[in-house]
Amino acid sequence: MKSKKLLQILAILVLTIFCPGVKSQSSFNKELPKDFAEKFTKEINDSIPSLGSFIVSQNDRILYEQYFHGTNKETVFSVKSVTKSIVSILAGIAKDKNILPNLNTPVLKILPEYNISRSRFKNISNIEGKVAHDSIRNTLTLRNLLTMQGGFDWVENSKISTAMSFSYDPVKFVLELPFEEYPGTVFNYNSGESHIFGAALSKIVKANLKQFANENLFKPLKINITRWDTDSMDRNIGGSELFMKSEDMLKIGSMVLNNGKFSGRQIVSSKWVQESTSEHVKLDSWDVMPNANGYGYYWWRRKTNGHQAFVATGYGGQLICIIPDLKMVIVTTCLLNDSNKGRADIKRLHYFIDKITKADY
Repeated sequence: MKSKKLLQILAILVLTIFCPGVKSQSSFNKELPKDFAEKFTKEINDSIPSLGSFIVSQNDRILYEQYFHGTNKETVFSVKSVTKSIVSILAGIAKDKNILPNLNTPVLKILPEYNISRSRFKNISNIEGKVAHDSIRNTLTLRNLLTMQGGFDWVENSKISTAMSFSYDPVKFVLELPFEEYPGTVFNYNSGESHIFGAALSKIVKANLKQFANENLFKPLKINITRWDTDSMDRNIGGSELFMKSEDMLKIGSMVLNNGKFSGRQIVSSKWVQESTSEHVKLDSWDVMPNANGYGYYWWRRKTNGHQAFVATGYGGQLICIIPDLKMVIVTTCLLNDSNKGRADIKRLHYFIDKITKADY
């Protein structure tokens, strides 16, 4: 009997010493210590005046949930570019239904109304350059758009992105921009590209994005979405302007964490979850993404204390951070008010995420 107990103790010691992943995960299987939670709450509250919420869930159990600066469970936030990751999930659902074409399909095959070659016109300035542009545009694929490799001459959050949002037809506006690179060669974050992808996906599923999402994603997750803004052509914006509660974001994160399942129902295939969060673009440096290690289909990738994370990121601090080997989801939201520091707040939030995943409290 004594020798059996001794063997058990030795086995635990071996696991502790030689399997740090086991040690790391087991240390999370408890509530956050009260003193740590109190200090954490005070520090994050003082550091980020725009903070709305910070939630930590592990094994589908909430370890920490706090709301700040007048917000609560019922507060609806503009999740900004987290919308892109939702659209990625919708693309996966369309693929599961066998209606999403091969991702190497040129987008103008799906949106032929924008495929108007200028070679038909006479006496227009720089006809050679414009015909060459049309030729390059015909090579632009769904995959290029999903991985932010469209090649357009674009600067995010600049006058050009504002001009797109004010244009009569934002899809047409972006498709007529000059190319800086050939599609599929260089990563350049571009919300205009995600709007084109959203318009193509809407045409593929024969419904606007909100209708398709309500039926196939939001209702199964018991999420009630009352607002998803549209452009002037009445298309839901593919890269932004979806409004959600913090708990809605947590449901999305938990579904992805559980390989596309929620409450025993397969919402999107595990194959798509794996594919969409895999590294499709090499990206080892990004100003608001510490320890970045690639970009998927509208999902960012980073390491947090050595753990691989998949992140949906929205302007000003809207985050869904999924850490599979810790079985953890962390959700943050921020108010888009005068105290919001934009990209600086996102970077600061990753600092606090790293404090949670360090597990030395």
